[in-house]
Amino acid sequence: MKPVIESAWQIDFMCESQAPSNKLALEPLPYHQKIRDYLKTEEAEVWRWYASHKVRREHAEAVRFDLLKSTYRVDPETQPEIYEAAKSVAQRLSLDVPITIYQAQNPLSLNASLAYIPDEAHVVLHGAISSKLNAAEVRALLAHELSHFALWQHWDGEYSIVDQILSALTHDRLADTPHFASARLFGLYSEIFCDRGSLLAVDDPLAVVSMLVKVSTELEEVSAESYIRQAEEVFSRKAVKADNLTHPEAFIRARAIKLWSEGDYEADSKVEEMIEGRPALNDLDLLAQTIISGLTRRLVDVFLSPKWMQSDTVLAHARLFFEDYVAPESIREDPSLADDIKTDDEPMRDYYCYVLLDFVTSDRDLEEYPLASALKLSEQLGIKDRFAEIAARELRLRKKQLQKIDQDKNNLLAKAGQDTGSP
Repeated sequence: MKPVIESAWQIDFMCESQAPSNKLALEPLPYHQKIRDYLKTEEAEVWRWYASHKVRREHAEAVRFDLLKSTYRVDPETQPEIYEAAKSVAQRLSLDVPITIYQAQNPLSLNASLAYIPDEAHVVLHGAISSKLNAAEVRALLAHELSHFALWQHWDGEYSIVDQILSALTHDRLADTPHFASARLFGLYSEIFCDRGSLLAVDDPLAVVSMLVKVSTELEEVSAESYIRQAEEVFSRKAVKADNLTHPEAFIRARAIKLWSEGDYEADSKVEEMIEGRPALNDLDLLAQTIISGLTRRLVDVFLSPKWMQSDTVLAHARLFFEDYVAPESIREDPSLADDIKTDDEPMRDYYCYVLLDFVTSDRDLEEYPLASALKLSEQLGIKDRFAEIAARELRLRKKQLQKIDQDKNNLLAKAGQDTGSP
């Protein structure tokens, strides 16, 4: 998918081997933009509060004090090389802010992190960075952390607001799965964004990949080319998606870096497949909830489009799903619905089956007609076998009873229109 420039602020990068048409722009990924738009619309009051109460002075002082207690502050005079590297990558990221570098005390692993304060970049190094990473890899690591700063600092600070709101939602006592899932996905996509920032700063995808592998394994020597091939082998065998909570798996990040470095205009959609896959019912984020709601309404529209299905009782039941529900005025066909609801997630498939079954049983006066219609629609949608299994169990029908209705469904549906005087 070709990048869409949404802001006057952007970072351009072009690999030397690429033609001008493959010019890349570092910008928030589509998920970042969609969840921002969702929160600005659906949580407008909360958004306005955070927008008017950006990181306060007390918070900034608390961050500085914590850094003083838990780290060693590296002086530019004693380690000028690391500061020169940081300034160099900051320039590539269009950042003009003071940078302070720290070394973590008692680090648990090889890594780096960012302590965010507006207009000040504070980067904390964890472990023996200078001895484990070469110069290009150090630059890639610094660029990754400074890209976190760029994401929160630029675009009017809106993505910092998104991060704060999602964090607040997950800490609310009423927090539910969609809040946690949204915060997780925002974080995963932020890591992809920052990996792209690393690539932009060092102009070398192999250096970025080798840095990632060294950080995740703490090996002193790795082959980026070999690991990229390993990542491609993973995806050649089966479709996989991210399972980690805070960072995408290294093989996902390696492939994402490769795609972006090659100027692949479908990079964003391919990254989405690797991060999210198809929606799973028990792991829906706020955006996926909206998508599934839309698919549910399309399913209900198709099922209730025959006039004989539009009894007052059925329509009242539909309004339990959607308060503003109005039945279609004519037969509704939706050729893409089958593909759109297709899923490998069994609970999600069962959800669509139970939606149909809900309407089958909502008006007993319609007798066998709704079940006949549901069997026909479920067949068109590719979920008939599971729907029949659920219907037989929930309605306590014998196998032969259900088979007879299924065999006679076309005649029953023709008769339904005749009995009600409508198609």
